[in-house]
Amino acid sequence: MYRTFLPWYMDQNADSVCIKEHKNHQLQEDSITLLNWNVHKNNHHYKWLHDFANILHKYNPNLISFQEYQTMSRRSILDKDEDFGYGFFPNIAYKQQMYGLLTASKSKMYNFHSLFSHDVEPIIKTPKVSFVSQHRMYNGESLTVINVHMINFVKINKYIAQLKQIEDVCLKDEGALILTGDFNTWSQKRMRLLRHMTEAAGLDIVTFEKEYHKKSFMAHPLDHIFYRGLIQRDSKILKEIKTSDHKPIMVTFSQ
Repeated sequence: MYRTFLPWYMDQNADSVCIKEHKNHQLQEDSITLLNWNVHKNNHHYKWLHDFANILHKYNPNLISFQEYQTMSRRSILDKDEDFGYGFFPNIAYKQQMYGLLTASKSKMYNFHSLFSHDVEPIIKTPKVSFVSQHRMYNGESLTVINVHMINFVKINKYIAQLKQIEDVCLKDEGALILTGDFNTWSQKRMRLLRHMTEAAGLDIVTFEKEYHKKSFMAHPLDHIFYRGLIQRDSKILKEIKTSDHKPIMVTFSQ
């Protein structure tokens, strides 16, 4: 039912939409800095816009993964910034607004598509979505980015089913890969399942000095970044940011 409410810019028969394409065919830096943030639908608020502008100025990420991003009635920072192209993948439509995943990049996206969960969350009856995109790194090699928001408030078998979708993408892709997002790992069992899947796909987890600064539930952090075919150089949690219920997390890789 939710597909009947998709906005005009989305092909009604497609699983994905890319709103703004970048002119660069590959990333222009040999290091890759990723910002991951569940923005809690606050990306319209002037305080959030101020925080985001400061993050862009101070840290200069060249990849961004947002969860719970709300479409805007006016041009956003990413619309105005010529440095970024982006793709937006909705999973919720409400009062003529769309909510979902946004991945932004300082390079063109290739072979992008979405993965809708087979199951839906209770009450609102909407699926979760993962956003898969491919990029060219500075060295010309391919980088796959999977932006994820995992299903919540359901039995564990439905969480496993969405993990299996993501695992299939990771196993079919043999190159460099970043898996990032809000994994809703609020229990040891969910985290064990996630780590088992990522280890099977040859992914390492990004480590943070003070993990407890992340958004957590019952003392279990929810946001993670995994990677393969890259070298982790630096990571940070922007604990001072308070314009979402989640903290932005960042990592810098070398190729």
